Amino acid sequence: MLTRPRPEDGSNYAPIAKRFYDHPPELADAFAKAWFKLTHRDMGPVSRYLGPLVSAEPQLWQDPVPAVDHELIGEQDIAALKAKIHGIRTVDLPTGRNCWASAATFRGSDKRGGANGARIRLAPQKDWEVNQPAELAKALNTLEAIQRISTGRSPAGRRFPLQT
Repeated sequence: MLTRPRPEDGSNYAPIAKRFYDHPPELADAFAKAWFKLTHRDMGPVSRYLGPLVSAEPQLWQDPVPAVDHELIGEQDIAALKAKIHGIRTVDLPTGRNCWASAATFRGSDKRGGANGARIRLAPQKDWEVNQPAELAKALNTLEAIQRISTGRSPAGRRFPLQT
């Protein structure tokens, strides 16, 4: 392992190293943030942190979920959405295998993944042979069609829950 950047490596570390050399407080701040991420990544959202010394500010790598700042849909909106979904070709909806593969991506340590995290729709999981990529692609296309018709607002201005 190299402990210092070398010009012959063709790396661009020299300007970064010089900046940190010239500004030690920036190095201390960057190191503190990197160390915090390294030691806390598997703890999940900020709500799981305990003690007076934890940062109250959520970090991007914690996948913060924004607070609900709008009125939720009601029974009439749900019925209208269900009627739209019934009009979609459901032959390509996820099979039990797709659902199980998606659920299997959940990690209890940091509460990431799982069917709600939709990690299975991203590389590398979507391309794993065990997840049957061709079958999975059809299911994802159908689910995305459902998402498209549900994204937006109800006639009363309320947001639908599948909005990304």
